[in-house]
Amino acid sequence: MKHRFENKVLAFSVSVITVLLVLNIIITHHNNNILEHNRNLQKEAEQVKVTISQFAIVIIHNLDLGLRSYALYGKKKYLTPLRFAIEYKDSILGMAEESLRQQQYPLKEFYELKDSIIAYEALCLRLLELYEAKDTAEFNRLSDQDKGYLLWLQYERFSKGVNEFEDQINESAQRKYLAALRNNYLVQISLLLISVPTLFFTFVHTKRKFAVETALRKAEIEKAELLASQNQLLEKAVAERTVEIQTKNKQLQEQYDEIAAANEEISAQNDELTLHREELSRRNRALEESKRRELDLYKVNLLEKSEMIRAISQELEILKGKFSPTPEQIQKFNNILHFSIATDEDWEQFKKAFQEVYPTFFANLRFRFAAITASELRLAALIKMNLSLREAADMLGISSESVKKSRYRLKKRLGLVDEESLEDFVRTLN
Repeated sequence: MKHRFENKVLAFSVSVITVLLVLNIIITHHNNNILEHNRNLQKEAEQVKVTISQFAIVIIHNLDLGLRSYALYGKKKYLTPLRFAIEYKDSILGMAEESLRQQQYPLKEFYELKDSIIAYEALCLRLLELYEAKDTAEFNRLSDQDKGYLLWLQYERFSKGVNEFEDQINESAQRKYLAALRNNYLVQISLLLISVPTLFFTFVHTKRKFAVETALRKAEIEKAELLASQNQLLEKAVAERTVEIQTKNKQLQEQYDEIAAANEEISAQNDELTLHREELSRRNRALEESKRRELDLYKVNLLEKSEMIRAISQELEILKGKFSPTPEQIQKFNNILHFSIATDEDWEQFKKAFQEVYPTFFANLRFRFAAITASELRLAALIKMNLSLREAADMLGISSESVKKSRYRLKKRLGLVDEESLEDFVRTLN
């Protein structure tokens, strides 16, 4: 009766220890996941801080450094920081915007700072034009406004807010990790409190059982010595050795089978990896084609809107001829007639789709031709998309004659002679 009770207690303790061990493994795995998540959050937070600091180091500082150095020494080589800032401005702002959006950071202040940086970039390019045109009075007037200092103050306010936001993320993740760690400690303490008595009980029980088995074994040996002869003992030894050899051979065969199975699994994994690579390549090609189709769709939509605006404009012109509208109505008609199909929102969407297909197009133009304007960049993009003179005029909301003049100015800006084709030059840019 006592022996049966001891067995039940031992079985219950072992079951509890097993459950606690499994629970400890699960919690430890959970804690490791939390720790890895915290590391990723800290890494993302530090990356965001570094990216935001590049607003000041790479963009604002380099714009000022390039312009002031060039104005001080008058040598083109000192414009390198300014061109570097212009080239990498969009990529830095894009990286920062994507990181902050993933962290659900309110982007209103970011967009305000982004607009201020773009405006300051335009101011620096304007100051560069004034310096090269030797318009010292206007150059000094614009420089004295100290827009860079105001931009720096705006950057510091934004940077402080982002740093506080990232610190809050890190603190929240750390609290979650400490809570999980406390749970793990509780399980381990419970495991210790149950395991020690169980091990002691097992030790006593096993020692007692071992003593009984030793006594029985001794009695059996004495009986075997009395009943068995030397011949029987020798046969028994041979039989035991044979079983041992057979067992080892069986183990070797099992190990060989395991190695063969492992080799087959490795081969299957290699085949699967090859299939994954091919699938990834196919998806990349499909993604690139999707981006091109999306850009073509933006183009078609904008052209359809421009056709609609032209039709409405023609009807309004007819109505103006048939009736005698008031000056206020004439002004409203004129506003409609001069409405540009390429609104800022349309242009930003088109620009985003365009840059996904031609990611370095605008950066190459700005780097090679630092004085190029935003309207000239827009016209270059339309030429890259193979738009006709009339289609470009409709999308820009100007006349075909104005587009011709803009194309002529862009050609001069790019340093092309009359015999060189503007379309061929733009299409060669990536």
